[in-house]
Amino acid sequence: MKSIIIPVFNQHDMTNECIYAVMENTQDCEIIVVDNGSNPPYKPPFTGFAECLIIRNEENKGFPAAINQGIKEARGDIIILLNNDVIVTPKWADMLEKALDEYSIVGPTANYCAGLQKIAVEFYGDKNELNKVAQGQAEEYGDEVLPVNWVIGFCMAIRKTLIDEIGYFDESLWPCCGEEIDICLRARQAGHNIGVVLGCFVHHEGSQTFINMEGIDYKDLCFKNERHLEKNWGKDWFKQELNASPTPQGICLNLGCGYRHLEGFINIDNRPEVKPDLVCDVAAFGLPYDDNSVDMVRADDFLEHIPIGHVIPVIEDIYRVLKPGGVFESSTPSTDGRGAFQDPTHVSFWNANSWLYYSEPAYRNLYGIKADFEIVSITDTEPDPALMIIHTHVIAKKR
Repeated sequence: MKSIIIPVFNQHDMTNECIYAVMENTQDCEIIVVDNGSNPPYKPPFTGFAECLIIRNEENKGFPAAINQGIKEARGDIIILLNNDVIVTPKWADMLEKALDEYSIVGPTANYCAGLQKIAVEFYGDKNELNKVAQGQAEEYGDEVLPVNWVIGFCMAIRKTLIDEIGYFDESLWPCCGEEIDICLRARQAGHNIGVVLGCFVHHEGSQTFINMEGIDYKDLCFKNERHLEKNWGKDWFKQELNASPTPQGICLNLGCGYRHLEGFINIDNRPEVKPDLVCDVAAFGLPYDDNSVDMVRADDFLEHIPIGHVIPVIEDIYRVLKPGGVFESSTPSTDGRGAFQDPTHVSFWNANSWLYYSEPAYRNLYGIKADFEIVSITDTEPDPALMIIHTHVIAKKR
């Protein structure tokens, strides 16, 4: 069974519309409304055979506290958190539930939200048109799920067993904002997958609760919560994309920069004509930096230009200069596509398995390789599918 938890603060008509859509489009569920001090108290509409539990707070305890209350009362094995300004569409909950076979937290797409879940759709003026848009989204994407670091909390599904494992939502900042990102990052830290169900589309009105809350400066609230998330999760907490490049901090090197100079990096190349910050032939002379002195090294379309006999020494020199926990990010044409071979300047060849020799003891020990990286992510991307070119993108940390 699914337990659908809807926190509310006033806006009774909007909440009723939300619940009507849930009843119309959802099977095998209970509805739990947490009334966060509404005036007058919220009274639910007739829900027929669907169970509807009201939890009444005499004061506004905030969104995370309300959803935690709902979770503790939930009888379902699947928890769906739903803002009262969301209108769900046919089969929405079934699509979210199916995705939970492989993912631990999932969310839908919508017309209004931040990040990767917001999609552009044709205009809809009523429920029938909304459902038609949702149907088109479902037909186009089917069961496809986009892996991400976090999903937005206007609508998110999570197994109750995960709450038992990693704990409840963070109530430390009132009234809300960021608690869903925090729990997703905690789940990721514990080894769980987070995803956006691309075929699931719902309507989200957006920011309606704040309109009715006196004394709330939304920008100030966001600033405080952003600082809170940064303190707990670092400066890259805001990156929803799973394999997003880390934010440059400290001493950062961009190897083989060519004409693509990156802000926040020391741009390095062996060709003076590209006007790098530092002219250096890394393959011949190594990096002119002390051991454990560099925070990040980025090498886009660089390693494939290092002669095979020099590859291991170059990787080991990158490892040498990085601080413990320092980041090495690389993107190279993969031998799984044509790009690795079609360029006559390529003199070494790479794919995802190449990184086993710099991260796994059994492979490193074959050749006595000193570099010992923890692979944070490794993915193959197709920047130009028409040309059958594949790049292997790696983010690794020095152990």
